[in-house]
Amino acid sequence: MIKFLQGLLGKKSSSGSADASSDTEALLKSEPPSVQWLSKDDPKNPFVVDGYDCLAFVRSMLSSTQDPGVAASFTALRGSLGQEHVGRFPSDSVALDCRLAYPFDGETSEGVLFKAARMEEKWDIYLYGDRLYFSRSWTGGLAFVAQFSVAGGSLTISQISASSSGTGMDYRYAVRQVDYLVRSHILKESLPHPLPTGLDRDPASIGLFSFSQYGWLCCFGTFDETLRRDLAKAQADLPT
Repeated sequence: MIKFLQGLLGKKSSSGSADASSDTEALLKSEPPSVQWLSKDDPKNPFVVDGYDCLAFVRSMLSSTQDPGVAASFTALRGSLGQEHVGRFPSDSVALDCRLAYPFDGETSEGVLFKAARMEEKWDIYLYGDRLYFSRSWTGGLAFVAQFSVAGGSLTISQISASSSGTGMDYRYAVRQVDYLVRSHILKESLPHPLPTGLDRDPASIGLFSFSQYGWLCCFGTFDETLRRDLAKAQADLPT
């Protein structure tokens, strides 16, 4: 059995990515499928941005930990409704103004919006009051808090609180990451996930980073802009 210990992922990248993944150890039974770089013009690319097809790679990975405390934490957190996060912010947080709007024609309901069902899913997301709380599924560490309002058929995030720790914090990446989590984990869209500017562009490193961030719920990483709504090619068969 080949074991990939995520030593490089347990540290902050030069982007300052929040909790890049001190909570991840990946195991696989054989050599994983390779991560493939695809240009936006490649017919195999279902999206309109250049990037790295990592779907087969991340789906080949299994998560494990040698720390019984972390395993117990993940299990215990499956019963949490996230109320422990209400009124809290990430450590050393900085407030990032933004405008992320999503179609919404209804009423919000407090509680769980997304809950990791297995260790290969890396996020728990909750709604309380006018805030969304994004925490890591293994540790319960609070990574982002997003302030939102609902009006005119849209839910709009106007401010994100994210950790400022780490050298060279890429604040735009934090906004892109929250947008991706909303669209992929809550709205169930298939779309590229953002990659931080300081990340090594080696495909294997990108595969490991992507798995550490999103586990089985990602398919295609890109350094291009993701804060747009027309990321899929017309009539494309998107990954599922």
